[in-house]
Amino acid sequence: MSDKIKQKICYFDLSDIYQEQNWLEDMAKKGLLLTYTGYFLYDFEYGEPTERRYRILPEKRKKIEQEELDIYESCGWTCVRGTHASTVFYTDDQSAPEPFTDVVTERKYYLKRLVLALIASTTTTFIILMNIILNMKGFIFKPVELYYQIADHPSPIIFTYLVMMPTLYLFYLVITSKYAIFVWRLKRGSYNRVKGFKARLFTNMILTNVSILLIVGLFAYVVFVPDRHTTTSSFKEAFAYKDNDLVRFAEFDPATWNEVRANMTVKNGNKDIDNPNITYETSYDRNVMMTKMSSEDLEVYSKTDKDGVSEPKLMYQVQLYKAKSPKIAARFMPSNMAEELDYKDFDVSEKRIQNMQFKYKGLDYAAYIAASKKDEAPFYKQMLFLRKGNKYVVVAYSGPIDLKSKVGLFAEKM
Repeated sequence: MSDKIKQKICYFDLSDIYQEQNWLEDMAKKGLLLTYTGYFLYDFEYGEPTERRYRILPEKRKKIEQEELDIYESCGWTCVRGTHASTVFYTDDQSAPEPFTDVVTERKYYLKRLVLALIASTTTTFIILMNIILNMKGFIFKPVELYYQIADHPSPIIFTYLVMMPTLYLFYLVITSKYAIFVWRLKRGSYNRVKGFKARLFTNMILTNVSILLIVGLFAYVVFVPDRHTTTSSFKEAFAYKDNDLVRFAEFDPATWNEVRANMTVKNGNKDIDNPNITYETSYDRNVMMTKMSSEDLEVYSKTDKDGVSEPKLMYQVQLYKAKSPKIAARFMPSNMAEELDYKDFDVSEKRIQNMQFKYKGLDYAAYIAASKKDEAPFYKQMLFLRKGNKYVVVAYSGPIDLKSKVGLFAEKM
């Protein structure tokens, strides 16, 4: 790039045509003369300060016939070519006639292009909004609540749907509003050429830069945020897993655990293999809102019958959520409870949820539910929900023990 060329970012779109014209004229008064229009960067050549007039047509012309250019030039107007979505003309002759001497024709020409831009921006705004709504999993759209509802999701998803998507929606909503107002005023013939540009330039600059920063921020989250996800793939790995905050089944029911562990391998010829009727695994996650999400899952099935069907005779699942603050844990818990109960096939009404809750000394919240006839025969017959400070625990169990009698065991580790 030549030393005589200075590049500047153009923060104006098609709805800001008149403001952009004023900006270019202000640059000319400072001795910066436009030579090229890029998508975001404009090239200016250093020259003598001048009273240069600019006019912008809201259409990128891939090819302008030389005959047409000659007509513009014969009237004193020179075309500046580039890749921007518009075509710029300028003149240093203050007495040169306007490119459109007929106001009605000018208005129709502008409307044709601006209506298409309005349709495109409206469509984009609608798509972003639908994308946000469809990813709320049926929750009522309350931005603050949604923030806590997806607290257990990977950090990039949290960032995308709670920061980036709403910001882009606002960005395109502003653009759509500007196009709509511009088109409406042009159709009414009441749009006067504006005199200023600085307020619009400042507003567009903030919206554009914030959007760019958020896109860069999303990339940074994907690459650098210490999200972790680990699920054990063998009994050996599950045995070796350490987590002092988690109540393992070995602590919950030691006698049964010893029996289960003794049967985790079976003979297959001369080899010992994992028992296909037992599932035992642990997992560990963390994200930007949760410092720890760990679990243990044990399922013991009866032998498969002739039809290839086996029924679970023992099931135990414990999930621990350790949030960055008690507030996150408290706001995350209600939506997680609803999701867990639905997933486990419990038929839960508001009254039943209220009846689930009971008081337990030292805990901020405790709730217990046992399967009844109105439930859709859930595999897990009992569930327990406990919260203290920034810790929230979900326990699902099917077996001979009364799960509620084990609250003290879980509370001790919270």
